[in-house]
Amino acid sequence: MQVRFGFPSILSGKSRTSGLKLGGSLLLGLTLAGCHGTDWSHNYQDSFETPARTSMSYMPDTVAKAFVEPKNNEPSTPVAYHRLATPSFDDRPLDENIGASVELADYMAALRAVGLVPWITGPGPITVFAIPNEAMENLSSRWPGGLMAPSMRGQLTHILGYTIVSGRWDEKTIRKTIARRHGQGIGLKTLYGDILSVHIEPQTGAILLNNPAGQTTRLWGQSFPQSNGVLYFTQDALIPVSH
Repeated sequence: MQVRFGFPSILSGKSRTSGLKLGGSLLLGLTLAGCHGTDWSHNYQDSFETPARTSMSYMPDTVAKAFVEPKNNEPSTPVAYHRLATPSFDDRPLDENIGASVELADYMAALRAVGLVPWITGPGPITVFAIPNEAMENLSSRWPGGLMAPSMRGQLTHILGYTIVSGRWDEKTIRKTIARRHGQGIGLKTLYGDILSVHIEPQTGAILLNNPAGQTTRLWGQSFPQSNGVLYFTQDALIPVSH
């Protein structure tokens, strides 16, 4: 069975209240998680066929700021403990840049566990709203045994699918689209058909993500261009909700 993207759809941006899909026996997710027979050999974006660029940006990274200069002539080992932030290269695909980010280690491990990595290796364009480590750990702690438990595979698959959107939705495109709609939010269709709402906060001008239950998260830093799409870091995890 091959799961295909729907095209992004523009919605009113108004939230609808409904119940969260928090159960471990999510039938749709379990069905999708079991699709292992797909031939992905023609889906991968060959890095050697991608035009080389010199542009890159440093991705958010809490680990890089963990080193503190010693005081009072105490011994210092900056080689062992200090590390520069990880760059995101514009001419590399999503899977390479996400895989290189220490801050997205849990997110990448989860993608591998449920077999969703092929969705971020293709020619795209694809936009990923990746969940950083702390937010992934907080989300996982809601369930006994965590989201990586075999019994939670369907739930985890659905949550991760909610972070993957078809199209190249960089910050400039999002702002222009919302401006054309006179400030009204847009709805992006995610991997399994759930709608991720995107709004501009009037007071700050910040881009906000919402699910239909009214949960909100902010973006962490800028949008990062990828050879096959766009990468964002979110500050928290959003859960898809039932319709």
